[in-house]
Amino acid sequence: MPKSGSDAPGENLRYATEEILHYFSQHRRYWNDFYPSERWIFERLAGPDKQMGRVLDVGCATGGLGRALSERFAIREYVGVDINQQAIEAAQKDQTYPVASRRFIQGDILEVKDLVDKGFDAVFSLSCADWNLRTYDIIQTCWQYVKEGGHLVLTLRLTPEASLTDFAKSFQYIFAGDRLPDNIKGLEKAAYVVLNVWEVFRFLADLKPRAFQITAYGYWGKPSATAVTAFDRLAFTALSIRKGEKTGHEKDLGCELHLPLDLLW
Repeated sequence: MPKSGSDAPGENLRYATEEILHYFSQHRRYWNDFYPSERWIFERLAGPDKQMGRVLDVGCATGGLGRALSERFAIREYVGVDINQQAIEAAQKDQTYPVASRRFIQGDILEVKDLVDKGFDAVFSLSCADWNLRTYDIIQTCWQYVKEGGHLVLTLRLTPEASLTDFAKSFQYIFAGDRLPDNIKGLEKAAYVVLNVWEVFRFLADLKPRAFQITAYGYWGKPSATAVTAFDRLAFTALSIRKGEKTGHEKDLGCELHLPLDLLW
């Protein structure tokens, strides 16, 4: 079973490196910077009316997701949370940010106190929950901020094999370049969590309040060039999980999975 709560590591990693600011100042800022799996999920989420509503972005870095979504969809409000202080300060100072109603909060999503309203239409956790130690706790916490009928969107690295969550055995150097420098001493490391596909679906099916729709789109790819892990290929997957509404009766959990068959069997 997934580790959560008291069974999980005591704290998330608190990234202090300026490499995060350097990378996200140049990458993942515009629509075409995002992966095909992510864009596919975004389009499905917005629907024909192109509305995103109120958005919470967990692991927002410099707020690139809000900028990218605003190219195609209407955003009523955007709130970004990130543990890295330099990235949040850059986002707060951005005078060209395209979403009029926006707010940026520095901190760990498991600890922030400034998010009183939990009624977000869409909560995003892209390359965040599996880039830290308490992956399942982050997902469960993000889920609490989704309104009834709203969606949680997250990206995960999936495998048909056993999950690998040991930080000492699977990690990624945080570096803004395409290749690691010859001298890696002093580079900060991120967790590089890889999860068993069925473990993930069991966890999502057990979310409280209950989900009633899971949509996933993913494909095989190689681990990042800056990662150290036991895997030579991973299913990079974007998922959208819709929260059930209080209608007085339970709905069956439906799934729409666009995933490699050899990931599932």
